[in-house]
Amino acid sequence: MTAILVLLFSVPIMAEELPLELQGTKPETASDNKQNAPSETLMKLMEQRQQDLDRREAAIRREEERMKLLRSDIEGLVKQQEKPAKPGATVAPGAKPAATPPAANMAHLSQAFETMPVEEAAQRIDKMKEAVALNLLARLKGKTAGAILAALTPAKAARLVEKLAAEPRTASSEPSLERK
Repeated sequence: MTAILVLLFSVPIMAEELPLELQGTKPETASDNKQNAPSETLMKLMEQRQQDLDRREAAIRREEERMKLLRSDIEGLVKQQEKPAKPGATVAPGAKPAATPPAANMAHLSQAFETMPVEEAAQRIDKMKEAVALNLLARLKGKTAGAILAALTPAKAARLVEKLAAEPRTASSEPSLERK
C-alpha cells in the first residue's frame, strides 16, 4: 500500500487532470475562456476579410468609372469621325484633305482601344472608315490588334490585313513598334 501512495505523489499532476473543485474554477468559466479566444480571433479575421473586400470593391468601382469615361471619349471620337464634311466647306487649293485624325488624337484613341474589351473594340472598328481603322490598328500592340481582328467578321478582317500589309510603315505608326 505504501508503494501505491509513493507512486501517486511522485507523478506530477497537471491542472487539467485535477478535479474542478481542486482547480478553483467553475466549469462555465473554463469553457468560456476556451470559446472566447477562438471567437475573438475569428472576429478579427472576419473584420480583416471585410476590409479587404471593401478595398477591392472600391478599386473595381474606380476602374468602372474610368472605363465609362474612356468609352464616352471613344464614342465621341468615333462620332466625330463619322460626321460628313460641311457642305459649304471647301478645301484650299494644294491642301490635302484630312483622311485620318491628327496623330495626337490617334495616340489617345489607340490607348483607349488597348484598355477596351476586345469585343467592343471590334464593334467600333467595324463601323469606322477603313483609313481610320487601318491607322488605329497600326498603332495598337500586335496582341491587341490580333485579338480585335479575330473578333471582326472574316471578310472585314481580311480586307484590313491586306491593306495593312500593303501599307508602308510611316512615322505615325512607328511608336507602336517601340511599345511591343
